[in-house]
Amino acid sequence: MKNTMHGIWRIYPSPLNTELISKSNFDFQVFDFEHGSYDFKSLSEDLRISKNHNVKAFARVGGLNQIEVQRCLDLGADGIVFPQLSKFEDFEKASKMMLHYPNGTRGYNPFVADFDFGDKVVPEKKECIVIVETLSAVKILERIIKIENIDTIYIGVYDLSAQLDCKGDLLNRELVYIVNQIIETTLKFEKNVSLMVNSMEDFEYFFDKGVKSFVHGVDSFHLKNAFKNILSKNEK
Repeated sequence: MKNTMHGIWRIYPSPLNTELISKSNFDFQVFDFEHGSYDFKSLSEDLRISKNHNVKAFARVGGLNQIEVQRCLDLGADGIVFPQLSKFEDFEKASKMMLHYPNGTRGYNPFVADFDFGDKVVPEKKECIVIVETLSAVKILERIIKIENIDTIYIGVYDLSAQLDCKGDLLNRELVYIVNQIIETTLKFEKNVSLMVNSMEDFEYFFDKGVKSFVHGVDSFHLKNAFKNILSKNEK
C-alpha cells in the first residue's frame, strides 16, 4: 500500500468512531451530507478530531449549494466532494465555490475555524473532488479534467450502475468498461482518480491500473458486518 491514500466513507456522525478510525492508519475520512446524518454541528466535532490526529477530513455536500459548501469550508473541511453533477457548467461552478475572489465565489471571513479564528489571513489549499456518476458527465470527461481547480475525479460506481440499469452489479460488463475508461482518461491527463473498493482483489486490480486513492467502504456497512460476524462465529 506504499504511495497510496486510504479513506472511509462516513454516514453516521460519531466523535468516538472518528477517533477510532483516525487511529487505524486511515489517511482521510469523507463525512456525508448527501446520504448521511451529518449536520454542521456534528461535522464540526468530527473535523476537529480528524485534525487532532492529522487525518484529512472531506465533506460530501448535498449539491451545488453555495452556503452549504462555504460553511463546510469555514468549519475547516480539507476539501469538498461534489455529487450528482452532469453538465460542464456544474463542474465549473463547483470548482469556483472552493476559491475566494477574484478566482472564485467563496465568501471571505477570517474569523472562522478555517482561519484559526483570525490568526491566519490566507487559508490552506482545499481539495475539490468531483464525483463522475452520471453518463452525461462521462461523455464530457476530458473537458471536466481540464478544469484547473478540480483536484480529484471520484468514480461513483453505484450511481453509474443505477444509470446503466444494473443497480449494484459492479461486474456488469458495460460498467466495468466505463470505469476503466474513466481511470485511463483521468490518469492520461495526470489528474488524481479515486473510487471505492470492497475487497483486496478490488484494491489490487485498480492499483495495477494506476489508481492511488481508495475509499474502503462505508462505516455503517462495516459496523453491521462486524456485529453479525460476532454472532455467526458463536453459532452452533
